[in-house]
Amino acid sequence: MPHNNAKECQNDAKGLPDTATSGVKYQGQRQSIFAVWGTLRLATFRSFWIAGLFSLIGTWMQGIGSAWLMTDLSDSPFLIALVQAAQMIPTLFLALIAGSLADMIDRRRYMIFVLWWMVAVTLTLAALTQLGMVTPTLLIVFTFLLGIGGACQIPAMSATLQDIVPRSEVVNAVTLNSLSMNISRLIGPALAGLLIGWAGVAPAFVVNAVSYLIFMWVVYKWEGPPLRPAQKQSLWSNMTAGIIYVRRAKRFQSVLVRGSAHFFCASALIALLPLLAREELGAGPEGFGTLMGTIGVGAVVTAIFIAPALNSRFSRDSIVFFASLILAVTLYGVSIVRDQLLFAVVLFFYGGAWMICMLSFQVAAQMVLPSWVRGRGLSMTMMSFTAGMAGGGILWGVIANFTSMAVAFDIAAATMAIGTFATVQFKISSNETEDA
Repeated sequence: MPHNNAKECQNDAKGLPDTATSGVKYQGQRQSIFAVWGTLRLATFRSFWIAGLFSLIGTWMQGIGSAWLMTDLSDSPFLIALVQAAQMIPTLFLALIAGSLADMIDRRRYMIFVLWWMVAVTLTLAALTQLGMVTPTLLIVFTFLLGIGGACQIPAMSATLQDIVPRSEVVNAVTLNSLSMNISRLIGPALAGLLIGWAGVAPAFVVNAVSYLIFMWVVYKWEGPPLRPAQKQSLWSNMTAGIIYVRRAKRFQSVLVRGSAHFFCASALIALLPLLAREELGAGPEGFGTLMGTIGVGAVVTAIFIAPALNSRFSRDSIVFFASLILAVTLYGVSIVRDQLLFAVVLFFYGGAWMICMLSFQVAAQMVLPSWVRGRGLSMTMMSFTAGMAGGGILWGVIANFTSMAVAFDIAAATMAIGTFATVQFKISSNETEDA
């Protein structure tokens, strides 16, 4: 039931059980290494997962197409970087509003509306591209508009997870969703390169629009119950209630603090890898794609074979602690390793450690949030992690510009190691039978 005053927010923050989930025994930590795939037996989740995989592949194709199109339109590094920034900026400003809406209204209809928006934006950009009417400014504007759609959709989709899987399956569902992201990382860029080379950029945009339509059809066919609050609230009061909850929910604050600090440091490799591949490794576009794929392979292998085993034996705090130290070692490794085979090994471990930490933070957020504030809480998770990655990427780029990439990676590695020990007090393992 939605909470309509600060007193109820305070009660939840103190750990009073949510009636929808109290007493549910968490079973995820006793799953076998392949049991994660068993969650696909749930028909609704299976449909969402398959459609989501297609949508993520389309998203990668859209991103590759936009970046490639900008290189055709301009040789300015700033404009090329701005295409990526335009996709992320809306999340920082709209995620909380989107999460509040996801908690207030029927998520099913809300997601359908947002997906129609993304289809319209993508097809319009495809048409303008095909007609040769796109300018750098227009491309950035349409990328920003598409980013608005993503910022609005993701909190609602994340909050829907526990509407389509039982609480005992949340760890497996989050693992499978993260796995689909990394499978799409392997497939999407490769398909985009082949399609762009054969038919141009516009068809890649069309494929993305079709992927949205596929996902929209699955959401439309879903007959899950809409969220009907017992008492209507304004958007502002709904957002305020969410903020009050977060201010009092210590365990959820721990997820935000550790996650944002972690991705602030880990973003160094993602931010500098394109330049590192070109200038230090002498790699072309194909080589850069291979390096990105190596990160994806590490993440996929970890999600399938390693994450379930770790979750069955260790707490999330221990997993994040050691995975963060591995990431610190890989950040130092990319600053000194130049043999391409060894460099690929370093990227493989980076991808695996990144996946472990991302899974742990996502599961911790899902498990600690009660249903009435889940959309807002997950939107704040998005904002926090995105701010960490964006701020870190900018900082490491500035440091590399004034010193060198090696120095930037060394500082990032040291900061990651120090931060891992400094944030160990913020616990993200909790008794999953309780709701904050």
